[in-house]
Amino acid sequence: MMNHARVKALKGSGKTTSKKAIKSGRASGTATPGGSPSPSLLLTSPTHSAVHSRVASDVSDSEDDNDFEFDDMMSSVHSGDSGAATPDEGAREFDALALIDNLQDKKHNNSDIREQLLDMYVRVLRTKYNAETHYWLDPAAAALVELFLKEADRGATARERLLSLQAYCLTVGTAEDLDMFESSERALKQILVDDDDDECKVNAVYALCMAVLYAGGLEEAALEVMQYLVDIVQSDGESVESHNNASVVSAAIIGWSFVASHVDDFSDLADTAMDAFVDQLDSSDTNIQCNAGQSIALIFESSRNHEQETGEPFQLPYDPQRLIGRISELAKLSSKSVARKQRRDLRESLVSVVTSLERGVGPYYSTALSDDGQAEYGYRCRLRLGHHSTRIDTWSLFSRVNMMKVLFRGGLQHHVFVNPVVIECLEDAHWDESQHPAGRKR
Repeated sequence: MMNHARVKALKGSGKTTSKKAIKSGRASGTATPGGSPSPSLLLTSPTHSAVHSRVASDVSDSEDDNDFEFDDMMSSVHSGDSGAATPDEGAREFDALALIDNLQDKKHNNSDIREQLLDMYVRVLRTKYNAETHYWLDPAAAALVELFLKEADRGATARERLLSLQAYCLTVGTAEDLDMFESSERALKQILVDDDDDECKVNAVYALCMAVLYAGGLEEAALEVMQYLVDIVQSDGESVESHNNASVVSAAIIGWSFVASHVDDFSDLADTAMDAFVDQLDSSDTNIQCNAGQSIALIFESSRNHEQETGEPFQLPYDPQRLIGRISELAKLSSKSVARKQRRDLRESLVSVVTSLERGVGPYYSTALSDDGQAEYGYRCRLRLGHHSTRIDTWSLFSRVNMMKVLFRGGLQHHVFVNPVVIECLEDAHWDESQHPAGRKR
């Protein structure tokens, strides 16, 4: 049985273009002919506001009392360059059918125009979302998802394909009652193998995870996707023709944790996943090391939960104490070839994993004593969205917040109390009662 998901859903880079990419239409940087002017914006009030500034976050197992604010920096792989804009209160409608028509009209709309249209859609869904969005989105969602998949597979430029994948993820992460996992799975796995652009591959991984959880995948399919992602990690990306591609391997680890956080029992897959993640602790890429350590912590957390429910923990072929020693040593190591901030982030992440394994606690738990010396500071990782805040005290919630931040970025605050998919995904987040929106119902 799965949790944290809807019942209906879960019951021009200069690179050499491969022959497969040419055959499938993925010639990176190649624009289609045409020079017609850009179609008019589809918003009723197309005013764009300034980009949100992001508050720097810090994680520290020290004696100060600063909470760690969960920001985009925690997303190990960033993709695309569509910034988050302040929502325009006047923007209430979007002509989804006009978007579909213009994207399909390749005779009159070249790649530049299609990119503009896709970018606009991504911005609208991220930053101008409200409850009324479903009036225009839900009736067109199935057609939009199908079209975005096609554009992600056949788009003439890497940016067009990337924006199509982002649009796909956001649509699946917002619309209800989608049932398109089987067709999506085939297309997305083919994109992962064929596309020559790293960001497209990364977003195809995220899209696959969203599809299996929120576009009609069953628990068996989720477990199969988890194994598929483990294969990518074990092969260092070679299983999807991305050998030693750190961004793709990182995305596979992030995606695995996200899917695993929705599954109650993945005990049969735990040992294979542990093998893959423990091996990646020795990676030369700090993002991979961070994500691998956090996924290991998630597996042990799930094992503890499984033992509480069934009386039996996962059968993991690793001695926790030896693993703690190994990760502790990695946390002490530093490399001059790695930026200071990366070294700090890696150390803090691994120290958090060690504390989790030692004490059976969640992410970024501080053992430092408070001023009166009577209690530990405890959980220091928080998600702050506007005036609302929630403590992140499990690795399961940590992984889901991480993915929501990757997909929705600065617009997440507009979704978290209204978007039914996000509400379900983060259903175990306990928001500060004094600041929780009054009267909001699921």
